Amino acid sequence: MLSLPSRYPAGSAKQLIQLLTGLETPAGGRGTDTGLLVHNVGTAYAAHRALRHDRPLISRIVTVSGGAVPEPRNLEVPIGALAADLLTYCGGVSDERARLLMGGPMMGQPLPGPQVPVIKGTNGILALTPDEIGEAGEPSPCIRCGRCVEACPMGLLPLELSKRARGEDWEGIQALGLNDCMSCGSCAYVCPSHIPLPQYFAYARGMLAAQRREEQKARRTRELMEQRQARFERQERAKAEAAAQRRAARKQRATVLEEDED
Repeated sequence: MLSLPSRYPAGSAKQLIQLLTGLETPAGGRGTDTGLLVHNVGTAYAAHRALRHDRPLISRIVTVSGGAVPEPRNLEVPIGALAADLLTYCGGVSDERARLLMGGPMMGQPLPGPQVPVIKGTNGILALTPDEIGEAGEPSPCIRCGRCVEACPMGLLPLELSKRARGEDWEGIQALGLNDCMSCGSCAYVCPSHIPLPQYFAYARGMLAAQRREEQKARRTRELMEQRQARFERQERAKAEAAAQRRAARKQRATVLEEDED
């Protein structure tokens, strides 16, 4: 058994592999490319119950916490349960200004409201008070101090990624390793200019995903048009062959009649 320092975000699969074995996951690859597979405790337990006890994954252990939660708890809840019900069970939300997050304080996604269901990947519901959130301040121009580069656990260049995201240079941002970004938020946390770097990266991912969908749609439309054209061509060939056969049959009958008359 090995112990690791509690340093964020050392809990991700790629960082664990590097810390424990010294193997680095190649750019654009997965942890399995190193020959190792990382499972968290929840996944291992779910696999055990499914294989040994025929129990499907129908529940999650969810941490309900934050300064606005009177009674923080770890709860086992069914998938599909509403965040509102979990918060109510833990005493409700004591501060109306609280920000609701699904996930952790760094990588969690803001919720539009408490009427959001627990999904397979939900590990926490946080209700953070304004004091816990802190005032990030208004974003200002990048001063290229390099702190985001030092903080990035994946060795990326967040300042250059955000520059290309703002310029909608999708090829450039992919070439700089956008797919390797784990959205940990470390770059934004240390940025003295308060630039929302992860939001830029999320925007870029969304635009790239939309671009891929459009390309797939165009490719599918092109394939359907080619299939339609090929079908029409087969029909025209079949018609031409049938007409040729009819002409040949008429000619043969005419020849037979002439021979009979002779």
